[in-house]
Amino acid sequence: MSLEFANTLATFGTFVVIAATAVAAIVQLRHARTSNQITALNELRETAETPDFQTARHIVSSQLAAKLQDAAFRYQIATPSARNDETRHFWDSLRTIGNFYEGMGVLVKTGLVDRNLVIQMWVDNVIAMWEQIAPAAAIMRRRTGNVLWENFEYLTVLAQDWRDAHPTGSYPTGVRRIVLKDEWLEVDQRYAASLATA
Repeated sequence: MSLEFANTLATFGTFVVIAATAVAAIVQLRHARTSNQITALNELRETAETPDFQTARHIVSSQLAAKLQDAAFRYQIATPSARNDETRHFWDSLRTIGNFYEGMGVLVKTGLVDRNLVIQMWVDNVIAMWEQIAPAAAIMRRRTGNVLWENFEYLTVLAQDWRDAHPTGSYPTGVRRIVLKDEWLEVDQRYAASLATA
């Protein structure tokens, strides 16, 4: 074997080792990214299931619209120094919801979690919560400008666009569906009709 041939083999062997190392590194990075996404999604889910978050969500969903009819409440929301204990209670709930979805929006915008995965899991929640806090956010943006919860807004736009593109959901085409039998449909319709006439 000539020295030139041996050098060629050694160079080729080095190339193979480097290429194999690069492939292994790419595979390892993909596994790490997947693991990080799973961790982030788990933390989001766990936070959304805490009693504090659920209480804040209930307050925003069931009481905020009525409170916003009061000019004194709106003034206090717009003016932090004017807030009383009751307004601070509502503000804490708004902040809990707004900051949660703001954080989710940052994770999506920066690519730390997969956009499609987050949107498919949270589409209805994101849109509903934005619609509920948007009137209060508009009041608060009088002072802060559009930067308040801008990533929540961004996430909402993505969710709205996704829902517009998938009005019947994202069930894969060509896969059979399970036909559900609604055995109480007629009875429930009669019951609902009896309530309407009572």
